[in-house]
Amino acid sequence: MNESVMLLLLHHLFPEWAIMRDGAGGWRAVGRISISASDLDGLLESLATADPDATRHAVSLLTEVR
Repeated sequence: MNESVMLLLLHHLFPEWAIMRDGAGGWRAVGRISISASDLDGLLESLATADPDATRHAVSLLTEVR
């Protein structure tokens, strides 16, 4: 997936978090705490641990049937 599209999706799914790429090519999220990871999977795992309620909400948005 295009990086810009991924960032838009992440901002929609996790509105309480500022999510961005860092200067070294890694991923960073800033909310109640700061999280950094070398790849997107690592960032999502860390977000799930740091904010399980937001993660459950994101999953419900992605699985919503319209």
